[in-house]
Amino acid sequence: MDDDPNEVFFLRHAFAGTAEDLEIRHADSGEAALAEIPRFNPDLVLLDLNMPGMDGHDVLGRIRRDEVMRGVPTLIFSSSESEEDVRRSYRAYANAYVVKPRSSEGYRDLADSINRFWYETARL
Repeated sequence: MDDDPNEVFFLRHAFAGTAEDLEIRHADSGEAALAEIPRFNPDLVLLDLNMPGMDGHDVLGRIRRDEVMRGVPTLIFSSSESEEDVRRSYRAYANAYVVKPRSSEGYRDLADSINRFWYETARL
């Protein structure tokens, strides 16, 4: 869930090159994400911290408190490299914290890593 259309474009393009056939959904606000997750029932959520309205930490907290959504693996996907943001995310039970890449190659590498771990190594 990311409010930046460029980030969404890069993510879609990067994941299109992975071996896994994924359906990617996008929400441009925290409120929209919380409405979409129960309807879509995703295998995995990439959640930006900086979104309009409700921020990513608030969204993560709501996901973890909701009986239907709490089991969805949620990865924080942020440009912030702040140790406090990382710690706060893990304290709120994020499954991982990933810093946004700075290049299209970085997005491809990230998509490959996420695909390998979450869809080949881990069991969802």
